[in-house]
Amino acid sequence: MKNVIVKTGKTTAENTKTAVVNNNATTIKPNEEANKTTKEWKPEAPAFVHGNPVNSLSVRPEEKTAEQDAVKEPSKVEIKASIAEKIAEQRAILERHIKLGDDLARKTRHRDNLKNIITTLEEFELQLKDNVDETDGNYYQGCLLTIKDDNGKTFTTKNPTIIRGVAEQVNTLCTEKLEEVELDIVNLIPA
Repeated sequence: MKNVIVKTGKTTAENTKTAVVNNNATTIKPNEEANKTTKEWKPEAPAFVHGNPVNSLSVRPEEKTAEQDAVKEPSKVEIKASIAEKIAEQRAILERHIKLGDDLARKTRHRDNLKNIITTLEEFELQLKDNVDETDGNYYQGCLLTIKDDNGKTFTTKNPTIIRGVAEQVNTLCTEKLEEVELDIVNLIPA
């Protein structure tokens, strides 16, 4: 909307009109800012032209309230609470990472122990196969299997069939457990 001042020969309030242009329709109305008691003419300045203020009188400074200032500046208590909350979050993250590291280290040690058992058992079998003179197929002939508990009780056998069955069973159990532990390690590491 654009205001245009139209003047006639006299500068009185009755002769001064303001034209209001709005969507190509022009209407003329009396100047409302004219002082009616003194009949003096006061020019009506447009407040805005193309969305910009024309003069400093038409710009109203925004009043700031105490509530707006309080919203913009958090108190020391709020700042301390925010910092404490961030520290608590960081500690929780740190604890999760430490727990993850401990779990990973424990499973890695377990994996290494299982691989060591499997490797030792396979090397033992290879040495037995190389040293066997007979071709009867049981190279555990002459081996001794001893199982001992914490109380000092022992079980000992020289039966090559039992020793062979125990060796195969230990190898199978360790191989299956190794696969489980490796899968746990892969699943433990976040993507």
